[in-house]
Amino acid sequence: MSHDEMQDYWKTLCSFTGEDIPNEVNQLMAKIRYPRFLYKYRAVNNNNLDALRSNKLFFSKASSYDDPFDTFLHIDVEKIRQEFDSNYRSPEALAALANGMKETFQNQPGIPQEFIQQVANVEGLKQLFANGITNQFLSYVLTLRSKIQDEILSICLSENGFNETLWLKYADMHKGFCLMYDPYDENSFHCGKLKKCENCGVYKGGARIYPVYYSNTPHDATNFAKFVMGQDMIQQLQVPLPDFMQAELKPIPWEVERNSLIKKECHKYDEEWRLIANCKMNLPAMIEWVPAGVIIGLRTSQVDTNLIISMAKEAGIKKIYKSIIDEKNRLNAYLLTEV
Repeated sequence: MSHDEMQDYWKTLCSFTGEDIPNEVNQLMAKIRYPRFLYKYRAVNNNNLDALRSNKLFFSKASSYDDPFDTFLHIDVEKIRQEFDSNYRSPEALAALANGMKETFQNQPGIPQEFIQQVANVEGLKQLFANGITNQFLSYVLTLRSKIQDEILSICLSENGFNETLWLKYADMHKGFCLMYDPYDENSFHCGKLKKCENCGVYKGGARIYPVYYSNTPHDATNFAKFVMGQDMIQQLQVPLPDFMQAELKPIPWEVERNSLIKKECHKYDEEWRLIANCKMNLPAMIEWVPAGVIIGLRTSQVDTNLIISMAKEAGIKKIYKSIIDEKNRLNAYLLTEV
């Protein structure tokens, strides 16, 4: 996709409100121009060889990626500070908060009575604010970045199978292999076509492939951070939030995609695409997608080459290529064997 096409795609994604998701999906898909193949770089090890043999691609959490800036979101802490202060500065607001805390916690076993007594009356809340609870709260807000990353499951691919940096980084310095996937071949996707798919989150929720957008302007995830905060509070406290808080902490459609599909400009060389799960799943979670081919690295040993070829044939992969440096000093490949 050209620079202009990528910008149009990103602006379209950021404009969605979730009011008509099927129509928004169609709009977004119309903006995407899929490459002929997508590629996955692999080192040679037992897990990757088994995944090759069984046509499996595993989802990962954004928090586990090697780049700590991955999922390039921004949480406006100062904005949250101002909202926090303004919402609970007046006596009326403090009274409403105290009543909400009382309704939430008074009949909940396991909640210390000292805590309930403090948060369920105005004077107790005033004391908490005087003791610096705002700064403690904002420190907690900053931890939401990793919690948001934990919410996102994706599979990373590249549109370039001859990216020298990716061969070095993810294919063990050209000693591994690179899998080729055909996004136009529906028969190569096993997901949704097997009996075991009936209870799979990918089958139920879906998973689409999107290009990654590169920018030095991060996505503002402040409102999504509030929603994640609410979910985390419910999980930690094991009680529903007061009604007045739930109204402010609603889920935001498309926010998982917007957070996952932006990376810093310096990573543009990755030419990355991502398959994003549309539901929560326990790891390990995976899809089954038969590669159209496999490219063996420049420095892959003969022993490992034989293993890759054996696993590829068992997986039903039709074409096996060997990397070369061509006459123009470019990384390239030739067809080694066709199954």
